Amino acid sequence: MSPHVTAAVAGETMNAAIRRSAEAAGVLLDALRTALPALIAAPFAPLLILLVALVPESPRPVRALADLERARVGALLGVPVPTPYRELAGGPWRRFRTALADPATWRDLLWLPVHGLIGIPVAALVIGLPPAILYSLTMPAWWWLLPPGTASAFVDVRTWPQALTLPFLQAALYVLLQLFGLPWLARALARMSASLLRPTGRALLAERVRRLAETRSEAVESHGAELRRIERDLHDGVQAQLVSASVRLGLAERSFGADPDGARALLREARTSIEDSLGELRGIVRGIYPPILADRGLGGAVHALAGGRSVPVLVRIPERLPRPPAPVEAAAYFLVAEALTNVTKHSAAGRAEVLVEPDGDRLRVLVRDDGVGGADPGGGSGLVGIRRRLAALDGTVEITSPAGGGTEIEAVLPCDW
Repeated sequence: MSPHVTAAVAGETMNAAIRRSAEAAGVLLDALRTALPALIAAPFAPLLILLVALVPESPRPVRALADLERARVGALLGVPVPTPYRELAGGPWRRFRTALADPATWRDLLWLPVHGLIGIPVAALVIGLPPAILYSLTMPAWWWLLPPGTASAFVDVRTWPQALTLPFLQAALYVLLQLFGLPWLARALARMSASLLRPTGRALLAERVRRLAETRSEAVESHGAELRRIERDLHDGVQAQLVSASVRLGLAERSFGADPDGARALLREARTSIEDSLGELRGIVRGIYPPILADRGLGGAVHALAGGRSVPVLVRIPERLPRPPAPVEAAAYFLVAEALTNVTKHSAAGRAEVLVEPDGDRLRVLVRDDGVGGADPGGGSGLVGIRRRLAALDGTVEITSPAGGGTEIEAVLPCDW
């Protein structure tokens, strides 16, 4: 490697180290936003918890401060730190017991002094390092002007050989700490805060069980509603039409000898009624599991949904999209169908887009348009049922619909490819 290339690489490495050091210094100074209040609140936090029986809102300041730190370290580490608190509900005694039994309460009480006692000295180190480097580098120029033993670099500087060596070694140590120690400190403190403020394994398991119970309850409710819909459609539609056809066939049989023309008319009406019944049966079957999914897969089914609409729809699906499990495939299909129906009826959009793609061990479905926006997920748009259907499969739906900014519906479904 030529000397010029070596110098260029060394320069880039040094620039990167300086950039990381500056970013770390900013992060450590930003920690003062929570470290100072944490140190001040630490002696009073237990009192706030004891007051929860009388003042339900007493833990809120501590929790708000901890949430601010969660957001800060989550952005720094690139991994969100969830809020782990149990809900304070019920009477005073129940709120008191909930607060005391919540592991997050005690972890907050531990985090307050730890964060305050470490974060403030580290921030002071960040502030003091540049002057200390300048002090060490300039010491050979002025040490001899001070009384003996006043200037120090590791030890008191009393001779010229000491003045020409020790201050520069001290400055080098400070520079190394500035360039490489501060980034390490920033990451270490962020991980420490995250480890104290994130939910415990038991809390995560409890939340997971609660979420599963909720989604399973919604799934049972949705399944019951679907069964009632099918029963109603069969009873009020198909069954009534078949009964009507049976009556007409009986009348035709009785009147065939006396009134052949009337019997033929009754037969035609019975045939029409049976054809209508078959059409309704096909509609019911499509509502359970569309046959087009079995015939053409999710890609072909989505292309069929997008075709022939009054709003142009761009479909982006990989040609070799792996076949997801049938429940996942059906949930994705119905999501796209409902979303495109809303685009056609309510959005006043000029165009729409559907994206279906694998995302690791998940299936990602995105439907967006450039319409008027302002969609209300709970306003009877049909998306509530879709959300429940996806929740039963541990999927999630995010709806973004600012007024005048179009609508974007993104769903993520776990998928065992």
